[in-house]
Amino acid sequence: MEHRYLFLDLQHITRIEGLYRRMHQPQRHPNNPVLRGENPWESVASLYGTVLYDPQNSLFKMWYLTGPYVDGMVQVRQRSALGNITLLAYATSTDGVHWEKPILNQVDFEGSTGNNLVDLGRTNCEGAAILYDEHETDPARRYKGFYWEHGGIDTFVEYEGRTIWGRGEADGMWMSFSPDGVHWTNCETNPVIPIDSDTTQSLVWDPKIQKYVVFGRFGAGGRKTARAESPDAINFSQPERVFECDEVDEEGTQIYGMPINIYEGIYLGMIWVYREGVDGTIDTSLATSRDGINWQRVLDRQTFLTLGRPGSWEDGMTRISQNFITHNDQIYFYYGGVNGPHTGRKFKQVERKHKSMLGLATLRRDGFVSLDANETEGYMLTKPLIIDGGELHLNVDASQGYVTVAITDDIGTPLESYTAQQITGDQLDAPLKFNGSLGALKGKAVRLRFQLRNASLYSYWFT
Repeated sequence: MEHRYLFLDLQHITRIEGLYRRMHQPQRHPNNPVLRGENPWESVASLYGTVLYDPQNSLFKMWYLTGPYVDGMVQVRQRSALGNITLLAYATSTDGVHWEKPILNQVDFEGSTGNNLVDLGRTNCEGAAILYDEHETDPARRYKGFYWEHGGIDTFVEYEGRTIWGRGEADGMWMSFSPDGVHWTNCETNPVIPIDSDTTQSLVWDPKIQKYVVFGRFGAGGRKTARAESPDAINFSQPERVFECDEVDEEGTQIYGMPINIYEGIYLGMIWVYREGVDGTIDTSLATSRDGINWQRVLDRQTFLTLGRPGSWEDGMTRISQNFITHNDQIYFYYGGVNGPHTGRKFKQVERKHKSMLGLATLRRDGFVSLDANETEGYMLTKPLIIDGGELHLNVDASQGYVTVAITDDIGTPLESYTAQQITGDQLDAPLKFNGSLGALKGKAVRLRFQLRNASLYSYWFT
């Protein structure tokens, strides 16, 4: 099986009649927030970071941005640092809901290494994208970390009457390697991209082009998204802008960030839509791409993860992190929630009732967008597809109706013996039975004709 066919876009479809696409929003977990800052070194918890699932150890692993966020100076790594220094913390969970913060004994904070801080970078790393690289042959480089490192030591400057971080001699995007995601070695040629990028970054392996691909603000020219690629995660191409707001967006809207995954062969971006000119809020919508370069917004820019209820810990910003997880036929989305709008032109100061915390929302597998039918039957005809397996499967909710599938020739005429039985019920994996053997068609180009009534089709695939 190459991948599943989803309805995030319509690239595999020739014709639709009487059907429509519908977005499904993830459901918040009742235990939210699942992680919060609770120590002197972690005043807040922000998912300018990554959550992965380690199947070998049956363990969820989280790398999240934090910091003391106090006035004045603090001691970090036995040197003076600003109280707003960004630090990387680590947590683990067996169920993805209840998290533990192991003592790593790596980073000296205020005279003690008894904390869960990860020694990554030099002084001030931000927005770490962590990749578990299954195709890597060197065990010491199994995990890869890509992040903005300010790159200096004691690089403080005065700005508008206050002390802020200045640019160090090695400021830019850094790469580090690890055998376990905890103990890291910095790349000797850092920065691998000599341009900075705050907030979030993304790092993926694209099997189609056999290259590592990174995304972030570096080289994008502000709150936009740029892309670069590399054969070895060290030598990167010149970054090029690939995504930004357009004339359809509300005036004053910006792309605050866009964490990106590859899901079933599709680049899927979680757009942090910042309405700076309206109410200062940030929520998450979706964009897709087949190559990571040419992007399209999903379903008229509908919101995927909404803001929380007014007054809650997440009523001002909800930002899904880099890398969502498919686990037990569900998709886990970890996100950062913020009380109150983003400070900016419209809101110079914001009094927050809650500090930044982390939440979890879940969705059925492949459940981003479904192809739906109401009481009247509709149909969909695919483009020619190569049958690469002996069985066709559906992810479908036909609990109030049905779905039927026929294999057709190039003009849509059903092939004899290749009309399946009716599928009913809510099924994540419904195998279809044909009178004829799909094995006889393996490697051949055919079309599929789906007929739906009172049903939602999420995906289909061959095995």
